Amino acid sequence: MSATTAPAIYALDLGPQPVSSLSLLRDEALDEQLSGAVVAGSIVAFAPGVSEQHRQDVMQSLLLAQLAANAKAERQKDPVAWFQAYRGVLEQAAWVIEASSAATRYLPQVSTFSVSTVVDDVLRPKLLAEELAFIATILNAFRSDTNGTAQLVFECPSHSGGIGNFQVALAAEEGGTLSLRLAQISFNTPQHVIRLMLEQFAKAAQFRTAFLALNLNEDVYARLRSSIASKLEGRMPGAVALIQLPA
Repeated sequence: MSATTAPAIYALDLGPQPVSSLSLLRDEALDEQLSGAVVAGSIVAFAPGVSEQHRQDVMQSLLLAQLAANAKAERQKDPVAWFQAYRGVLEQAAWVIEASSAATRYLPQVSTFSVSTVVDDVLRPKLLAEELAFIATILNAFRSDTNGTAQLVFECPSHSGGIGNFQVALAAEEGGTLSLRLAQISFNTPQHVIRLMLEQFAKAAQFRTAFLALNLNEDVYARLRSSIASKLEGRMPGAVALIQLPA
């Protein structure tokens, strides 16, 4: 496990600083509601009961891990090395891995399928039915918000042409413990992908999936929180967008 210290966080290479014009919404009213967000190439559903502080912790952790992994490996061309770096940064940022599965080839059971099908197949053995429904609701809201900010933020980091590397996660809080259940998905397909979550794939598309179950070490993260926020200063607004749920 990598060192979980503030100097180690400051030392991470996150790549060039972007110029951003988007703003990040903070809303305590979401604490008791299902909510979701795009964090660069990740889509995360927040189960009801996740506090505003913990939502921020998740989003900052996921962005930190992606940016640091981007600096170490080519996200789309070398997803194995990228995910290894990504996982290491999450551990460095006080996330404790409770369970994991290595990447394996996804074998679709139908002739055409969508990313939602892949996500459901990967997470169904890992989550309760209610938790799967949370993710399905967030993915449906994301797809429905055509040309919304969340879609615009997600597309570029999640795929390029016919290759891609993205994550779909559920964050939940119980008894003050913050957990994250994360599907890691990469693909290579002969078709040119434009809007990933709207695309229909044939069996010629090769998908690989992995899984991580993590819990946040609150005591350690409390000592790192300000360092992580400082490291990400100016990067969050252009890389994070809340997913708009229907009223």
